[in-house]
Amino acid sequence: MYFNHPGFLYGLLAVLIPIIIHLFNFRRYKKLYFSNISFLKNITTQTRKQNKLKQIMVLALRILAIFAIVLAFAEPVFKKNENLMLRPNALTAVYIDNSFSMMAEGENGRLFEEAVSNARELVSRSARDTRFVLLTNDMGPVQRRLLTKEAVLNEIDRLEISPKSRNLNSIAKTAANIAGEKDHASFELCLFSDFQKNSIDIPALVEDSLAFMYLMPMEHLQKRNIYIDTCWLSDPVLIANHKITLNVRLKNSSALDYEKIPLKLMINGQQKAVAGVDIVAGGFEVVTMNFTARQTGWHYARLEIEDFPITFDDQLYFAFHVKKQVSVLEITDESVASDLSVFYRSDSLFNYTKMDYRRVRYDKMNQYNLIILNNLPVISSGLTGQLQRFTEAGGNLMLIPNEDENVGEENSLLKAFGAGSIQKFDLRESRVSGIKKEAPLFRESIHKVPENADLPIVFSHFQYRYHINSGVESLVSLLNGDDFLATKKTGNGRFYMLAVPLNKSYSNFTAHPLFVPVMYGAAIKGDANVTLFYTIGKDEKIHLNDLNELPENDQTFRVKKYEEEYTFIPEQQIVNNGLMLDMHGGIEADGFYELIWDEKPEYVFAFNYDRSESQLDFYTEEELREQIESEGLNRIQVLSTGHSGYLEMLNTVEKESQIWKLFIIFALLMLLAETLVLRFWK
Repeated sequence: MYFNHPGFLYGLLAVLIPIIIHLFNFRRYKKLYFSNISFLKNITTQTRKQNKLKQIMVLALRILAIFAIVLAFAEPVFKKNENLMLRPNALTAVYIDNSFSMMAEGENGRLFEEAVSNARELVSRSARDTRFVLLTNDMGPVQRRLLTKEAVLNEIDRLEISPKSRNLNSIAKTAANIAGEKDHASFELCLFSDFQKNSIDIPALVEDSLAFMYLMPMEHLQKRNIYIDTCWLSDPVLIANHKITLNVRLKNSSALDYEKIPLKLMINGQQKAVAGVDIVAGGFEVVTMNFTARQTGWHYARLEIEDFPITFDDQLYFAFHVKKQVSVLEITDESVASDLSVFYRSDSLFNYTKMDYRRVRYDKMNQYNLIILNNLPVISSGLTGQLQRFTEAGGNLMLIPNEDENVGEENSLLKAFGAGSIQKFDLRESRVSGIKKEAPLFRESIHKVPENADLPIVFSHFQYRYHINSGVESLVSLLNGDDFLATKKTGNGRFYMLAVPLNKSYSNFTAHPLFVPVMYGAAIKGDANVTLFYTIGKDEKIHLNDLNELPENDQTFRVKKYEEEYTFIPEQQIVNNGLMLDMHGGIEADGFYELIWDEKPEYVFAFNYDRSESQLDFYTEEELREQIESEGLNRIQVLSTGHSGYLEMLNTVEKESQIWKLFIIFALLMLLAETLVLRFWK
């Protein structure tokens, strides 16, 4: 037994009051002499012994009444089961999981409503002066405050499903921190959740010797959810009136096979494609959808399926930018004529720029898809650093060696990219013998190479050498095994290395048909994964490299929700000739958001909810108990809301929160008994 208000026990000193009164009012018997006792016949005989017994009984009743009143104020609690005990005046933290997975159906409706109902019942049966902390996945200011019984019930009624999710280990730490801040030596934490396996790590739970934790699993009636996981483009460069291939991955988080699930592709409000998808139980399917964008600029796209009851992941927003032209930059000696200029300027698809190597505009490099270093006598360290950032961001780079046999400049660049080195200049004549046609560079342009094909002749070439683990891949090889064209993935872009200068004295490459797919593919193709969308809560910092204009010191961008009034100003700074944005939680709902500059959209973001809540993989009650037992966590218990242990805990809370009333009743009975003794005991 313990007392919620032990300070009131000092009131037990009040029992001295009736004792003192009793001692000072002790009546002594005196002898009286009567001449005739016949006058006392009608008086009831009272002995000294009887009167003493009456006084002692009155004293005892008064002491018991005072004792009961003091105990009622001190509120005693008798422990029936220490591990099923919510003390009426202790700090009780209640966590209600309001993540998207709680939208699923349980035995009594949606799991979220069931968790709210159970939490309300627990709070309602608690003592009137119990202090609560309400925890959810939305860490608002109210969740750092102590709440009364009535206040926490009102806050529970206001809860809604949230796109946010939190690890339950962090919930336990938050409860412990709040208890420490509010000077509560101990606390109880009751968690109402479906306990997704990706949201709790039981071995990592640190057991608090001053706290009890109760896990109340909300059981799914059916584990059924089909959702759109992600999507990506086959090609990083999107050109108007060219076919665009979109890859979509759907997942089936259920135990049933599904057939002909309709998948719709909406672009700018119009349906562009539809597909029927078959997905096996627990599996996934990648669907390819083709479409053509007729207009340049930003496009607002959405993928849709129909599924119930979890619907937040039935649509996936993404945005992409279609260009009118592909930008190509040649860095060379501006005074020397180039075959590259003739090729790229002959096709309206390309926006070709020639820049002298002595006057390179570093701030404009991020606007190009391909940068070609052609016959450079000098490659500065500053240019090398900018080219590394360019390829990291997704741009393609091609090195065409200088005609000078001194390859020191080229080797410095190759070393910076980890692409080996040029060993020597080979004067022996050779010819192209092998083309890796399955490489993305040639996938759409070269399907078959005949055995006796007329391939480029090489009169002399530079010989590349690189380590087997360098990541360099041969695309076009010569008869002697040397590389004619090699490539390496660097960051999100590609680095291409040609073995010959474009001068016709080295090869007939510029006059051969192979020149077209190589130069076309280097500009169009690549491995850069275009960022089609971002994830709410995860992608808070976004780095943009391809803006046309960057703000001055006193100018700022705004982020505005598409076709809505909601807008905010993110944190922004210029980093490596790009714009770094920090959203700081400004994105809360999925959809499209525009980056506004001079009242016009400069960039478009698509944000989607985190798909971790789509995975219906949960701990059962038995699995939770087994893990808790195996970890030796004695102060953590699993209670089913329909389990006798849970009902016992509720009854214990209810009974112990009302026990003070029994002492009040007992005190009243003692006072009544005293009155009756004084009134009727003659």
